[in-house]
Amino acid sequence: MLKSWLVKNNYNVETTSSAQEAKQMVKDFPFDLILSDIRMPDVDGISFLNWAKKYDSDIIVIMMTGYAEIESVVESMKSGATDYITKPIDPEILFSKIKEAFQIQENNNKNNQYPNDFLIPPGNEYKQLHEQLHLIAENNDHLLIIGDRGTGKYSSVKFIFEKGIHRSKPLVILDASDLITMQYNSNDYESILIEKIKVAKGGLFYIRDIDKLNIFLQNELLTVLTKQSRDENFTQIIISSQQSLEELRQTLIPKLYSVLQKKVIILPSLKGKSEQILSFSKHFLNFANFALNKHLKGIDSEMQKEFISYNWPGNIQELKNTILKSALLTEGDYITIDIVEDIFGNIKYEREETKTININSLRKENYEKEKIYQALTLAKGNKTMAASILNIDRKTLYNKIKLYSVTM
Repeated sequence: MLKSWLVKNNYNVETTSSAQEAKQMVKDFPFDLILSDIRMPDVDGISFLNWAKKYDSDIIVIMMTGYAEIESVVESMKSGATDYITKPIDPEILFSKIKEAFQIQENNNKNNQYPNDFLIPPGNEYKQLHEQLHLIAENNDHLLIIGDRGTGKYSSVKFIFEKGIHRSKPLVILDASDLITMQYNSNDYESILIEKIKVAKGGLFYIRDIDKLNIFLQNELLTVLTKQSRDENFTQIIISSQQSLEELRQTLIPKLYSVLQKKVIILPSLKGKSEQILSFSKHFLNFANFALNKHLKGIDSEMQKEFISYNWPGNIQELKNTILKSALLTEGDYITIDIVEDIFGNIKYEREETKTININSLRKENYEKEKIYQALTLAKGNKTMAASILNIDRKTLYNKIKLYSVTM
């Protein structure tokens, strides 16, 4: 009955009468909201609520009770439930509570003072980059973004999407490198791109690792880029790669390269940029305090020197993860040199005179799987926090956990 009401009001709904089944469903898909009984045959609702909020703190949970037990209601609210409703359920009251719960979540997200926004540290390089991104957003232009791992390609796309004219339109992401592991023929490849573009209609379509697209998809993409009309259904397309322009010239079909090289932004690496390293570190320390409920005052001068002298092959993303890990390991008021071995392990720091580690030689899936596992460990299993650490959205994290069979 509940499912019927909700489906008629345009919600996508799954049901189960087993808490164990419900846990598996939550692991497999990033639900936005859960309606759960307080009393269930195999486990009590409070225990399930505690598990759900620990697994993914962004999930809204509304508890249902036919007993109107004040103690249970109070306990559920303390455990993270957004609201409760008594049975028999009045549909109008239920829909009102669901709408209010989503509004509360939206307001909380807006008030979050440390989101994963595009950061602007000191220096003309980042200032000019910021101005370029603003212009792309304002003009709704297609764009090619080139940058090493962790330089902020997704953050740049997110910035353009949020500052652009899309608003209520979707942001759709295609990770071209993921297609390599799938056994598709040429027709299947083309249908994937077409389907994604249909979903992104009027919004923004982001393709990661353009150099991994096969020739069929490259031809299809070229058609979309050159044949679109500038009407309300116009879909902005942003493409990124870790390859240089010269490398892309050798990888892409000539006509596609010719179109893409007209609008290019190259993201700066973090290596050797002391002022920017310290600026990012300060921001991420504030974020760590907020996310981990810490009260750290700063990073001592000796540790700052270590941060500045390190080459940061993973750039901004690696710095963010390092600050979060440092915050977790720090008991006092400041992150100190005492934890340097715990942070960097036994590896030699990559300095100007040392040999560069070729991270790209690792297989992508093994590298990503390891990073996801590290993020989940760092976040103590919390999917929302892990997604924030990795700088990806919850749904992308869920998909990659499933793709790589990541277990804790």
